[in-house]
Amino acid sequence: MIRIQTLACLFMAALLTACLHPVSRAAPLPALAPAEADAFGPLAALAGTTWKSQAAGAETQDSIDISRWSTDLGGRVLVSRHTLADGSYGGVTHVYRNAKTGTIDYVYTTSAGFHTTGSFTFPNDQSWTAEEAVTGHATITKVRSTGRIEADGRMRMVSEYFAAGKWSPGRNVIYAPYDGPVPDVKPVSAK
Repeated sequence: MIRIQTLACLFMAALLTACLHPVSRAAPLPALAPAEADAFGPLAALAGTTWKSQAAGAETQDSIDISRWSTDLGGRVLVSRHTLADGSYGGVTHVYRNAKTGTIDYVYTTSAGFHTTGSFTFPNDQSWTAEEAVTGHATITKVRSTGRIEADGRMRMVSEYFAAGKWSPGRNVIYAPYDGPVPDVKPVSAK
């Protein structure tokens, strides 16, 4: 159960990582058009970047996450593909402006068989928060997270999980720019 909770939170950490000083030697990815960048607020800085979490505290090497952000549909969608460094888990996120409500929403699909949907809010301090509904997970029904760019240019993400009728601490993780590849997710065996 703890492994599944860690994996669920990895998504939120990957989804919300950003830095205003992207560094990457990987093949350049397209950035957002100026009009779309305004719509995505501080998340716009993610387009064309790659990030790697750093093991800290209770984090272990096998929970290190790598994510690459790009755009699709002419810059109307931010796409994040992320994978644990060992390839045991991954997911794809599509972030977009909801045409009906005007909110910045997202859909996340995982290799573990569950998916999430949620929305971002952008306070005036260049941070962002997200709350999502989780579908298909054995215990977690909601995740909420906050991201902030630290003075050193790295991103800190803090999350909480809602399970068994209460919120509990999730992950507290730091991401840094990364110039390596995003590992492939290992095939999932049929059960």
